[in-house]
Amino acid sequence: MGLSRFYSRLSIHLTGAEPSSTNMSMKTSTVADTFAAAMRTSMCYFLVFAAFYFFINTLFYRVEGDPGFVPAVSLITLFMCVAFWAYNRQRASVIRLEITGHVIGFSFIGNALLDIFAGYQPIKLMYLVLLVPAFAVSGVRPRVVYTTSLASITGLLAAAYWFDPGQFVNCCWVGFTSLVIAIGLSRVTRSAMLRAVKSKIDSDLNRDQAMSLATYDTLTGLPNRRAFLKALDKHLSHDASFYLGLVDLDGFKPINDIYGHNAGDQVLIEVARRLSVACGEASTVARLGGDEFAIILLELDEPGLRIVGDAICAALAEPYSLDNETAYLSASAGFTERTLGERNPSKLLERSDYALYEAKERSRGIAVLFDRGHEELIRSTKAVEQALRGIDRERELTLAFQPQYDLNENRIVGFEALARWHSDKLGRVAPDVFIRAAERSGLITSLTHTLLEKALGAAAAWPSDIRICFNLSARDLLSPKSVDRILEVVRESGVAADRIELEITETAMLTDFTQALRSTSRLSGIGCRIALDDFGSGYTNFSYLNRIKVDTVKIDRSFVLALGQNTHAKKIIKSMIELASNLGMEHVVEGVETAEELAEVRSVGATMIQGYIFGKPMPADDIAAYLSKHTPQKCESLAPKRIQELVSDMAG
Repeated sequence: MGLSRFYSRLSIHLTGAEPSSTNMSMKTSTVADTFAAAMRTSMCYFLVFAAFYFFINTLFYRVEGDPGFVPAVSLITLFMCVAFWAYNRQRASVIRLEITGHVIGFSFIGNALLDIFAGYQPIKLMYLVLLVPAFAVSGVRPRVVYTTSLASITGLLAAAYWFDPGQFVNCCWVGFTSLVIAIGLSRVTRSAMLRAVKSKIDSDLNRDQAMSLATYDTLTGLPNRRAFLKALDKHLSHDASFYLGLVDLDGFKPINDIYGHNAGDQVLIEVARRLSVACGEASTVARLGGDEFAIILLELDEPGLRIVGDAICAALAEPYSLDNETAYLSASAGFTERTLGERNPSKLLERSDYALYEAKERSRGIAVLFDRGHEELIRSTKAVEQALRGIDRERELTLAFQPQYDLNENRIVGFEALARWHSDKLGRVAPDVFIRAAERSGLITSLTHTLLEKALGAAAAWPSDIRICFNLSARDLLSPKSVDRILEVVRESGVAADRIELEITETAMLTDFTQALRSTSRLSGIGCRIALDDFGSGYTNFSYLNRIKVDTVKIDRSFVLALGQNTHAKKIIKSMIELASNLGMEHVVEGVETAEELAEVRSVGATMIQGYIFGKPMPADDIAAYLSKHTPQKCESLAPKRIQELVSDMAG
């Protein structure tokens, strides 16, 4: 190492710096290393042929009157060629090649001069001229070419001056010509090699970038979908069990909408970091796209998996610092275990996706492990989806209507339309089952239009002061075409728009708040009322009340059920009612079924009630009789002492 450094400094001192363009092109270690590798190959070939030449020269070439110096020096040069060939085969180094070029070059010159002085003949001067192109081609750097070429021409002129002064001028012109050719040949050769080297480096970089783009997510640095599926296939090729998980962020879209896409990118980068930390180094964490991530967890049992799942959800629920803002979201996760013998990646992904869907349905921000019960649900869901694709919507789909009662006005103010399906193939299918299947399969929008037409057709026969409440799915709101069709159905129905209350949930707003806001604005624009369903059951509902025009909030039955179990439930219901009132909104308390529940919610200011206590869902044909029985005149004041009496009357 010391010899190389000393030689480099000495060479620069004697010959000067290289031309700036070449010097600049060789500054990067990548170019230098690649060029050295290319020149090493060239130098090694050069040394092989040189060794062969000196081997023949040592055996057969003799100069008359020479006591043996010429073959001896030739043999020494042969050994030097072999030694430097071995020296350069160890590794590619520009300094090694430069040392080799100088030492071997001066050895060649020494051999030629010895031959000339041992027995001078004018033709032998050509040896020194022929060496110049060889130095030009094999020299790794210009300074090697310059020093060896100048030394060779200097030897040529010295020998000519010494032995044949009459040819000195001609030798000067020959030397000048050979130097010009050497410099030109060196430049052309090195330029071509450098271009080839740079092209190779660019090609390698482009290939590496293409491979990186093909296997890694450019934003987070995590493996992408393609790389993840490849890793999944690799794990499936072994017999070891593992857990496959899908993680989806809850409430990520509003962050983009509110804070901008740069903030969203920051969140995704931080999510990737937290996921990697929570899962550990032995795991595989990938970004599948958008705000969906995938995980492969190894060497875990079920209790360990549940601990990791909870840790993931807890880590991703921590606040996110975005410059001068703080954002909040949560993450839902679905996991499935790869059992021994399982080789189908699609099934594992389907199970994980189903578990993720369950996590979002149950309570956002939790982790769910796929089990046998889910397996049965998948099979039944697939059967339902298949039946839905061949459904006779006009004949098989029906509606039931549940009344909404105003305690202040002592009258029925509206009915909520509830979908029912009696399948020719499956018989009666529970609403939550087929609605979920329709949403997962994307068939819900076509069902919505049919059911809305039927609901408005029934409402057209009701008194003009009775509302019709109809549920829209997230897919309905997020599809501009579906909203167009809903508006068309409303206009064609003949029912006044202010009698139509369309219920939405937070799911659509979490998915794409901008589009949800645009859709609700269009619906409100023609006079339709907007109701926020399951109010209070989700953690984000309050944040949308100032941004979406909401006419009614529906307080979820879960709070009514908690009245007898939780002392705070009553206060919570009261707070939500007061909040709605302060914001100029109406409220409906859902799921009131007993006289005790009615008394409790009435005591905290509830006025609008929906539940079995005032009527179960009924066919459209029964509504006229129901309304005639429950006119304001027949429903007297609901004083506390008369509640039980009214309840008994209505239950009858």
